[in-house]
Formats: sequence, C-alpha cells, structure tokens
Amino acid sequence: MLNDFIGLRLSLGAAEQDVVSNSLDLHELARRRLIVPDQAKHPMIVLSPHTASALAPHTVDQSWVMFVQVNAPMSGLGPIKIEGVKGTQIAARLRALAAENAFEPYLIGLTPTATPNELAKMIQEQHTATRLHHDWFQPTSNLLAFIQRTAAGALQELLAQTRPGNIPDGAVDIDEIARLLGVSVPTVRRLVKDEKIPYLRVSKGLRFVPGDVVASLERRQR
Repeated sequence: MLNDFIGLRLSLGAAEQDVVSNSLDLHELARRRLIVPDQAKHPMIVLSPHTASALAPHTVDQSWVMFVQVNAPMSGLGPIKIEGVKGTQIAARLRALAAENAFEPYLIGLTPTATPNELAKMIQEQHTATRLHHDWFQPTSNLLAFIQRTAAGALQELLAQTRPGNIPDGAVDIDEIARLLGVSVPTVRRLVKDEKIPYLRVSKGLRFVPGDVVASLERRQR
C-alpha cells in the first residue's frame, strides 16, 4: 500500500501535490477524482450553454465541480468560474451566468464528486493567488492545465452518451462541418479521433455544433 501511495504521488502534477500537502490524503484525492490518469491526454473542449444543455439527462444523478469561462470576442481568454453544482443545476446555472455577463459563458470542464462545494472550495484555495473576485479566477496556464487534466475528459464522455432526442438545434453532419471549416472530411475524422473537437455520436453518424467546434479550435491556437 505504501508503494502504491509513493507511485501515485510521483504521478501527480504540481497542483495536485499542493492539494495533498494541504491535509487531503491520497485516498480522498483519488475518491474525489482529482487524479484521473486516463484523462491526462484529453485536449480541452468548450461547450456553449446551448450545447451543454444536451448533456443534462446524463448529469442529473451526479454532483460536479463546474469550470466555466467567459470569453469576449477577439480579447483572448476570459476569467474562469469554479463552482460546485448538482447535476440538475448545470443548465440553469449556465443560463444564469449568460444573463449576468456581457459575453457568453462556455463550459470547459466538469469533475464528478460527492462533495461539490467542498471540492470547489479546495480547488479555489489552490489558485487563490489568481482570484479575481468571488468564484472567478484568472485563466492562468496552471489553472487551464489543471482543468485539462482533471475535468475536460468528462465533457467528451458525456457528449458521447447524448441521445438523438437531445441533440441541440444547429448541429450539422461531418460533411457540413468540414465545409464550414474549409477542411477535408478525413481531417475532421482525425480531429474527432484525437478528441480535439467536441462531437455528438448519433447512431452510426456524428453531429457537430459549429460554434463549439470553432471555439475549441481557437482555444488550441492561443
């Protein structure tokens, strides 16, 4: 057991080691799923409130730490909100944030947990030096990397579970998204295979929300 602990700690990034050093043992860290090795390679994707609402049927039985970023067009990365929510609240909270802010909020990560408020507070404390106000934080490289490691993979997993009846309006097929992006269909398939863009699987086909695809690709270029 001690060797397992040592190996697990050696696999942690700096942010997670800080969490451990602040009185949270490795059992609890793993239980709250801050350590998710299989998600380490997931590129970050971003989802508009419209698309995120399609995930609602698959989030209701779980509580989450939600990472939301508000982006002003042409201004680079905006502030990030870290908030604990019940699965039934995600769509409503995104709508509320959209109403409260001048620019659209994007869902950039979800981390499942049995104690959402406690885990959110703990993550906030790890990034307290970059707090802007309340639950909003500067989009530092450390915070973005933390979200990518621990919270980005869940979004694609939830999208993969989305059923045809929940596909958001405006979703297009692979030929149309390739046309809109000005690339070939094989290029889109490669982006899907590498999980670099958000997609929804419908029967044997794929659907894409153009705004979310563009936002995700732009994020990778910044």
